[in-house]
Formats: sequence, C-alpha cells, structure tokens
Amino acid sequence: MSETYLDKIYTVTDQDGQRDAYDDWADSYDDDLDANSYKTPGRIAEALKQCLPSDQANPRILDWACGTGLSGAALSEAGFTRMDGCDISEGMLVHAREKKLYNKLFTTPLGVPDPSMFSDYDVVTAVGAVSVGAAPPECLPAILDGLPSGGRLAVSFNALTLKDKAYMDTLDQVVARPDITLEFSEEGPHLEAEHVSKSRVMVLAKA
Repeated sequence: MSETYLDKIYTVTDQDGQRDAYDDWADSYDDDLDANSYKTPGRIAEALKQCLPSDQANPRILDWACGTGLSGAALSEAGFTRMDGCDISEGMLVHAREKKLYNKLFTTPLGVPDPSMFSDYDVVTAVGAVSVGAAPPECLPAILDGLPSGGRLAVSFNALTLKDKAYMDTLDQVVARPDITLEFSEEGPHLEAEHVSKSRVMVLAKA
C-alpha cells in the first residue's frame, strides 16, 4: 500500500520540509481528513464554549496554524465569528480563503513565534498544531507569554505527541506556572488512522 500524506507528515522533522509537505498536501487535505473522520476541531470548539465566561461568548480568536480552515469551520459552527487565521503554508491558506470564515489570513514564519503576535487576541486555538510533524513544543510557552491577562489557549496533542517527552515536559512546565490554569483536559477521538486515533484537547487560561 502506498504511503499517504497522513503517514508522511509525522516523519518530517525539519521545518522547511514541513512547510513543503503541507503545501504539497493542501489540495487533498480536506478530503483526506474528512475520510478519516477528523474529530478534534469540533472537540476544541466545544471545549472553548464550556470554558468561556458569558461576557466572552464571542471572543477575538487567532486560529494559529489554521491550515485549510477545517478548524475555523468547526469554530464557526459553534457560533464563533471573530476569527483571524495564520499558517506557515501558503498552499493551505489558499483553501482557507475559499471558505470565507476568517476576517484576516496571513502567513507566519517558520519556528517559534514572536509572543507579541498574540497580544490582541482573547483566544488562540492550536488544533493539531503544536505536535509531532508540526510546530515544536517551545511554541506553547511562546503563545501563553503573548496572551493578555484573561486570555485562553485551546490546544490539542495527538497520540504521538502524548508519547513524546519534549512535548509532555513542556506541557508540564506551562501547567505548573502560577499564571496558568488548566481549565479543560479530555482525551477522545482524533482520526481513524490507527497511529493517531486519539487526541487530548486542553484549554489553558492565563491569569
């Protein structure tokens, strides 16, 4: 059986290679994930709805590493409308623009982001973004550092990432911070692909 993009992406370690792989995958990405019953975007959106106070029911969201906008579609279905999106892959953003879900879409540089890019948002979503085959674990503290007081990060770790010491150690470090509260953490279905069938959805709030 031929190797699929879903198989390949978790073996790409350098960031230039990841960007190229996502550019190549962009045209078939939605179909491939739909065929594998991609559940995590909807779970992230529902977790956010549970955690947000009533006066923040429609926060300003940055859908970080939004890909083709499947995460934005789930957020939109949950009632969120004030969304920007960004990604390292311009190929992915082409398809995100077609969905007309975001107020603004922009390309981000490779590597750990500048925390200042998150300062204008109430919520950052990172759906399958900080994980093996995608962004490095150092992105977690960078996002949280940039969020304003009262901000939230909704993030998911797939099964491979939950077994990776670097990601788990970084998660433990940010959860232990006095200014961070883990408001929601739940494991559940991710994709039908056996090696990443589960993911943990988390919502982290900043004091």
